[in-house]
Amino acid sequence: MALLALLIVTWISYWPGRTGPFLFDDFSNLAPLGDYGRIDTWWKVVAFLTSGFAGPTGRPLSLATFLLDARNWPAAPEAFKLTNVAIHLLNGALLAGLCAALARALGLARQPAAWAGVLAAGLWLLDPFWVSTTLYVVQRMAMLAATFVFAGLWGYAHGRTLLAQGRKRAGYAWMSVSLALGTLLATLSKENGALLPLLAWVLEALVFDRNRSALEQGGRTFLAWRWVFIRLPALAVLGYLATFLPGLWTGATAGRDFTPLQRLLTESRIVWTYLGDIWLARAHDGGLFHDDIVLSTGLLHPLSTLLAVLGILALLAFAVLSRWARSPVIAAAGVAVGFYLAGQVMESTWLQLELAFEHRNYLPAGLMFLPLAIGLVGLVGVRSSFVASHATKLDLTPKRRWPIWFAIALLALFALQTARRADVWGKPFQQALVWAREHPNSPRAQSYLANFWSQVGNTPEAARLLDAALREHPRSLILLINRAGVACAQGQPPQGLRASLLQAARTANLADNVTQYQFGKLLDGLGTCAAFGPDFGQDLITAALANPHAKQTTVQRDLLHRQALAALAAGHVQDAYALDLRALRLPDLPVGARLRFAVELASAGHQRQALDLLDAVPSPLAHIHGWNMAALHQRWLRHVGFYQESEAHLRKVLTQEIAAKAGAQYPPSPPSAKP
Repeated sequence: MALLALLIVTWISYWPGRTGPFLFDDFSNLAPLGDYGRIDTWWKVVAFLTSGFAGPTGRPLSLATFLLDARNWPAAPEAFKLTNVAIHLLNGALLAGLCAALARALGLARQPAAWAGVLAAGLWLLDPFWVSTTLYVVQRMAMLAATFVFAGLWGYAHGRTLLAQGRKRAGYAWMSVSLALGTLLATLSKENGALLPLLAWVLEALVFDRNRSALEQGGRTFLAWRWVFIRLPALAVLGYLATFLPGLWTGATAGRDFTPLQRLLTESRIVWTYLGDIWLARAHDGGLFHDDIVLSTGLLHPLSTLLAVLGILALLAFAVLSRWARSPVIAAAGVAVGFYLAGQVMESTWLQLELAFEHRNYLPAGLMFLPLAIGLVGLVGVRSSFVASHATKLDLTPKRRWPIWFAIALLALFALQTARRADVWGKPFQQALVWAREHPNSPRAQSYLANFWSQVGNTPEAARLLDAALREHPRSLILLINRAGVACAQGQPPQGLRASLLQAARTANLADNVTQYQFGKLLDGLGTCAAFGPDFGQDLITAALANPHAKQTTVQRDLLHRQALAALAAGHVQDAYALDLRALRLPDLPVGARLRFAVELASAGHQRQALDLLDAVPSPLAHIHGWNMAALHQRWLRHVGFYQESEAHLRKVLTQEIAAKAGAQYPPSPPSAKP
């Protein structure tokens, strides 16, 4: 009943956030819902499930759950957000079971362990730090990975208990199926789900094999099983991550503004910020913009880097030493620390991802409140089996009630903070105001707020905001792009903006997803903007094509295609054809690009060039390489024949129109009269 009450309180706390909009990566990940019209046949379902690009696996299981909320695009966000909240509640329930099982393994009796599990899960459920994960639709991927990791570890813990009781057949079945199936499903939700065996290794070392009793409980059979199902899979994941270690000394940035070594050092500081936000339920709202983080360029630059690294090493040492602790609270603290550090090894180390996102803590922090919960339950009057294993009832004498009220107060504080943050997430303009205030040095946050001011017609405030940010970040292309949009609305650009935009287009990292999207929006808007003159859009494209970051990328394809459209509008058909041909011959050609470019030529009255373009560039479906998710997607489309039928129809129409044009130009001679 207590768990049910906590689930209801969590649902109510998140309710104000249901009215919020889609954000950023939501659009790119959900747009394939409308790629082939309404998803009403099985071939469209499979096409959508294989369309993922957010990670190496494509995350098809997460994509499948989006079909619960909509089968077309555009769609309303509310259903997506409520489904996310429901998954969050499910994760809380699973976590309660896992925490209770771990508390039992650490020596608590059944009833105290159940109370500790419910309290630990309740604190995790209501922690306001998860608002940005739960109400950001696309982060369902992180949430579902946690779902299957929690479920898999709970099943493993149950099997481990059965094994300790001598029920070997049932124990091995529970452990094997839970770890194997849990890892598979978690990884198909998001790649960090592959950490499940490593997290199981942490639990095995710090909970179930604390006294090195594995050999006694399971014999050599268990030791062999542990290598096959836990250690070897965990080592395989760590080995894969190790293949990226050479970047630490080569300094390859992979399109980022930092090297892998700088990222690793900076993450040491960021992790401490995460921990503060998780535990302190701060009044700030965090948000999605973290481009204002100061990089660590060395252990002493800034000095806090050295302190952060030493602190993490101390935490790691504490987790290892906690294995020999006699107190269940200290033992649980070691488990929570070890679990958290292991859970961060993929996304908060040297892989060249964005520096910080709050959702990266959703899974690793799962056991964060277990030591506090065990401690409070113990203070209420429940003794663990370290003291008296027969104690199974709560001693609720008046002098012991204060831990109960402390727990209730902490839960209430978390719930109020969560509801407040959720309310902000349900009001996009207020959200933008809060994020800009909390991140004054973030170009993305300032640009985001400036867009809202522009939308309501307050262009002077948008200009003031952007000009102030540009004084701190004069080379930020995102700020320059948004300032150009304001200049178009006002009809007059400030001095130097044109030159700054051209320079940034030549040098900025156009391959960055956010920058690429913003740059495309700017080029779209310049078509109706008189402030910069009629040719400025083409000048920007020319400058961007000289940018080394744009070479052999989708950015270059988009720029060349924009030039082709401009040439086509000016009547330069051969130039348009040549530019489209260059764009189509770049690597990683989207399946539908050939047909779209050909249709554009034909719609302008140049059917012959459209047909020639189709003949000049073979369909990417003709030669599919590899078996990654993108290749599987192409193979499926080739199997169902969607694009082949579309191309056959287009070729037929083009041939008919070409023939009709030829007939109109050279009409047949009238038949001669008979003598």
